[in-house]
Amino acid sequence: MPLFPNPLEAAAFRLSVVPPMLADYFGVLGFHALIAGARLGIFDALAARPQTAAHLSTTLGLDPRGTAALMRALAGLGYVRERRGRYRLTRPSRAWLVTGAPACLTEGLEFWARNAATYWTDLATTVRDGKPAVPFYAATEADPELSRSFQAWTAALARHQAPAAAAAIPVPRGAEQVLDLGGGHAVHSRTLLTRHPGLSATVLDLPQALASAEAHPRITLRAGSFLDDDLGTGYDVVLMFNILHGLTDAEAALLLARVSAALRPGGVVVIGDQFRGPAPGRASRTLMDLLDLNYLIALSGRIRTFSEVKKLLVTAGFSRPRHRRPLRSPATELAIATKRV
Repeated sequence: MPLFPNPLEAAAFRLSVVPPMLADYFGVLGFHALIAGARLGIFDALAARPQTAAHLSTTLGLDPRGTAALMRALAGLGYVRERRGRYRLTRPSRAWLVTGAPACLTEGLEFWARNAATYWTDLATTVRDGKPAVPFYAATEADPELSRSFQAWTAALARHQAPAAAAAIPVPRGAEQVLDLGGGHAVHSRTLLTRHPGLSATVLDLPQALASAEAHPRITLRAGSFLDDDLGTGYDVVLMFNILHGLTDAEAALLLARVSAALRPGGVVVIGDQFRGPAPGRASRTLMDLLDLNYLIALSGRIRTFSEVKKLLVTAGFSRPRHRRPLRSPATELAIATKRV
């Protein structure tokens, strides 16, 4: 977790008594300490009971001095808490870093590590050229392990957010068919089908992405590209979660026009994404700006405002675009619109 300096430390950075960029550098080091803790099984080991660094080094087969140094760093970062020589998980670590927890992100950390150590090192090249050195989805299709980790990360977030998102989706009366574009892990489809037993869904995504989806009697997995392949027709709801930020305006306009053609009159399109807008503070604004850079590096994409998304929807033939911010879904907002009858 980020370091929160006390007033004296914050003043030292602000007044350049110490180089302020050191905070960014040590933030990178803290991220790698987190990755190491997850890879070594430390968070899972502490889930059962508090342990000393010495006991962890013995049970996990680690170097005693290295384990002690790592545990001190993880304690300083707030991932564990030390008391009388024994370490225990903090509440965030128990929620997000223990295998088997509903929102466990541990498998997805491998994707984070690869992204930070590979794609972000080419940021200067991407900013100069305006496009990624290696498009992200081409990389995931060529690397099953990277795809598995990426899907694990997005599925963990979806499990946390999907119930609130599904509750906000206005499924038309008598609806039967859902098309989930780029749905990969199928968590959003599965959650929506749980709320609406009369629905069936088709999830269209690349082959490696679909490998992460669990079987479901009312979900059909279809390998393909939503940019190039025929979408079909007769759908009542189309889900587009975490797609729009990876498309150019021309790609987005063309895809939304095809989505409109795939929907029945009165059908609903649901875009789940981040929208640029007012933020509660500098940290939130900066996180959004860094995420925008991340989409540029990986996909030549960007984060749009809801007004921009609304204009795309109206141009594609949709009416009544509305903006929803489901509770317990802070990282994914919704743009919902209806196909004109």
